Amino acid sequence: MSVPLHILARTDDIVVIAKPPHLLVHRTPMASRDRYFVMQSLRDQLGQHVFPPVRLDRAASGCMPVALSSEAAARLQEAMQNATKTYVAFTRGLWTREGEVIVDKPMKSDKGVLKEASSVVDCLGTSREPRCSLLRVRPRTGRFHQVRRHVRDLSHPVVQDRQHGDNKTNRWWRENYDYTRLGLHCLRLELPMGDGLVVESPLFTDHYDLFTQMPWWEDAVAKEPGLARPPLTIPEMLLPKPEPEPGAIG
Repeated sequence: MSVPLHILARTDDIVVIAKPPHLLVHRTPMASRDRYFVMQSLRDQLGQHVFPPVRLDRAASGCMPVALSSEAAARLQEAMQNATKTYVAFTRGLWTREGEVIVDKPMKSDKGVLKEASSVVDCLGTSREPRCSLLRVRPRTGRFHQVRRHVRDLSHPVVQDRQHGDNKTNRWWRENYDYTRLGLHCLRLELPMGDGLVVESPLFTDHYDLFTQMPWWEDAVAKEPGLARPPLTIPEMLLPKPEPEPGAIG
């Protein structure tokens, strides 16, 4: 089963896609109920095998590079060590800090080993009502859930982050704005491959529709004009199915 994927850039070695939300990169034993995956969909779309050097969370969206050969995958893996990744994180709370904030908080690996982790965070827009912010996050390292954990450490957890966020905040946004998706999007990827590759992903409709309602939208666009590009549509097969009403048949 395949999902149509939007290709942002392509070279002889790689493609960069705009990964939609609600889509896993790989089939895993824990994903027995999932029918769609990035790798299978992109393989079918391109008619060739593909090789992912990095992953994005199922609920996250935006720029994701994929190699077109095993040799290119090795080069891409090395390039990703020096790539510049820019995320936008929709977070809880009014941002009051000035300028850039550097978060240097080590994180444990899967094996429990403490590893350095560093992110640069600044604010694109913030408001008191509703109390929220859009943060720009540039991770200098690539640890598991680094962006989500570092903004949490600044007391600005990502909205609808069920692992590192705030349940009360998540419920408020669900009940008042019908917003249920992780507020995290990889806006831009700058890869040191060839002459250098800079790729930017438009927002998807769920983020765009919400963000344009926020008081800080114009401020955010002034700092990151790419946010205002026409949004990408989430493939229908990935949209969460509505919960049946109590007593409904079928």
